[in-house]
Amino acid sequence: MGWWRPSRRAGGRSAARSRRLAGHRFLLRGRSAARTRGVSARVAGLRSLLGGGPRPEFRERLRTELMRAYAAERAAGRHAAGKHAAPPATPPRPRPRRSLLVRLRPLLVFCVLLAGMFGTGVRAYHSVPGEVLYPLKRLAESTVLDLAYDEEELAQRQMVAARERAAETASLVDRSTPERRRLIGQTLDDMETTTRAALSRVARQGRAGGKAREFAREQRNLVEPLLPKLDQENRDKANQYLSYIDSFTGSGR
Repeated sequence: MGWWRPSRRAGGRSAARSRRLAGHRFLLRGRSAARTRGVSARVAGLRSLLGGGPRPEFRERLRTELMRAYAAERAAGRHAAGKHAAPPATPPRPRPRRSLLVRLRPLLVFCVLLAGMFGTGVRAYHSVPGEVLYPLKRLAESTVLDLAYDEEELAQRQMVAARERAAETASLVDRSTPERRRLIGQTLDDMETTTRAALSRVARQGRAGGKAREFAREQRNLVEPLLPKLDQENRDKANQYLSYIDSFTGSGR
């Protein structure tokens, strides 16, 4: 029966441990109860010293003051919220409808500028030496000559310029003044220079006939009727010019 001995020992040890734990709990319970009784005794002593707690009048007055402070604080909060509140939104005002004239103003301005430019171009084209727009006409003419793409085209454009100088001379001979005589002399010089440049190019290309003869006849028909209206100096220039173009007309004059 030796196998029962370990079990008895194990059981004895567990029982001893349980008794010790129970003893500790009893002691702790006793100490907690003692502490609780001590705290209660102290609180009771304080209450006796204070005379049994605050009086009812003090409690009522304190409650009234607290409620008054709470109400004042709420009123101040509502006032601040109303002061900083966003103003009520106003509906946007409808934009006034612009009149038809205002809406068409850019187009009208463009049309006026375009008409002004067109009128200026027409007046410059028909201007004669001595007028304000004549330099603009000569500038445009020079640009047209510079844009010629070959020698033949340049000769054709120079012939057109020489015809324009002859027409300008005819416009200037109506009134004979010292200033007009000077302008006529300059125009005849320009006409001769342009004519010689055009006919020289035509001759270098071996095309002295055809358009060159037609051009020379047209120039004679424009310049020859002007001889009686010219002064002696300008008449000599015109005769010299006619003698030069006669070599291309084949008239022998």
